[in-house]
Amino acid sequence: MFRIAVSLIALLSLLTSAAGQTPPATTAPSAQTAAPAKPAVKKAAPKAKPAAGQPVAAESGPCQIGVISAIGDQFSVQHVGLTMFGNEYMEAPIEAWGIDDLFVATVRAAAPGTAVRKIAYASGAFKPYYHPEAKLFRNDRDDLTALVRQIAGTANCERYVVATKARVSVDGTNQSIEGLGVYKNWASPSGRGVVVAYFRINVFDGRTFVIHRAPTRSFGDVIASSFSNKYDNTQILNNLEFPKTPEQVTNSALLRDSTRSLLTAQLDKYLPAYIKGE
Repeated sequence: MFRIAVSLIALLSLLTSAAGQTPPATTAPSAQTAAPAKPAVKKAAPKAKPAAGQPVAAESGPCQIGVISAIGDQFSVQHVGLTMFGNEYMEAPIEAWGIDDLFVATVRAAAPGTAVRKIAYASGAFKPYYHPEAKLFRNDRDDLTALVRQIAGTANCERYVVATKARVSVDGTNQSIEGLGVYKNWASPSGRGVVVAYFRINVFDGRTFVIHRAPTRSFGDVIASSFSNKYDNTQILNNLEFPKTPEQVTNSALLRDSTRSLLTAQLDKYLPAYIKGE
């Protein structure tokens, strides 16, 4: 009996020892011991296309030529009667026709590669020049120089190209017309009018404001011009309903287009010489 008990105790001891030596169950590796994942390759962001070059504002940056145009505000309408009592005159606003901008564009076209800037000025700035107070002695050039110097301000352009109105007599009459306009006389056929564009161009030194000498023409140019149309600053319209009110002038496509065409032809012919300073 004693032997059986000893045998049972020995057997239990062996079983307990075997259980203590059993290896632990295998588990999945933890996240901390897992092999590091390869970093995701970031795709390079597509390069932005360079923005299209923006035109440099004509009102900023260096200025080689400043343009002051004072011809596109009013349009003169002159009807010359048989006697002084039949004379009629009026003015109409034509800023909407873009005449001054046309002059600036023509200067730019005549001076490629040159920094050209339109010089703005207050409305009515040229009124004292065109309609000055009566003086015993008046120097037109001095008055214009003072006005241009004031308008130029701090623009610091190398030179200034200035367009101003000119006043001329209507052929065969004692009446006159100024700048851009249209006229007819009592003997004109019905529907006929004459569009005119009379103006002056002066070039000023940007530092001293001395007026440059007007371009000279060769002897050949003078001879050639004597055989050309001496009325190259006029255009006859044979289908014009002569305007009676300023509104009719402003809204007339015929007068607008004829004036712009006449002005463009003159500028294309004479402006390049002023720009080149010949």
